[in-house]
Amino acid sequence: MLKYAAAAIIALGSASALPVAAPAQSYMFETGNTLLAKCRNKAPEYALACTAYIVGAVDGIKKDVFIGRARPNCWPAQMDAEEVKRVVIAYLNRYPDQRNAPASVLVSVALNEHYPCDKSPG
Repeated sequence: MLKYAAAAIIALGSASALPVAAPAQSYMFETGNTLLAKCRNKAPEYALACTAYIVGAVDGIKKDVFIGRARPNCWPAQMDAEEVKRVVIAYLNRYPDQRNAPASVLVSVALNEHYPCDKSPG
């Protein structure tokens, strides 16, 4: 039994030494255009994909704020997924020239516009 485990470890070790070709191009997984297309699609699976992407982006941004990788924002602590989706879709519809940007960035920008931090002295 140990003989087989050792052979597997040796095989894995030698396999990892093989050269791996770098990807020919880098690409973005989701842009404002592709996200908006999902959000506009009437099929239930696309509506779910739209909401899931936006909620995931918000969670990722909130995590980055929490660990100090991103500047704090003034978003509510609890947000309704459908309301956030509505805000993002409205932003994408209002600014078609920005839709080639990464969707996660546009989610952040849309929410920062909708929930601005109060800059007035109080």
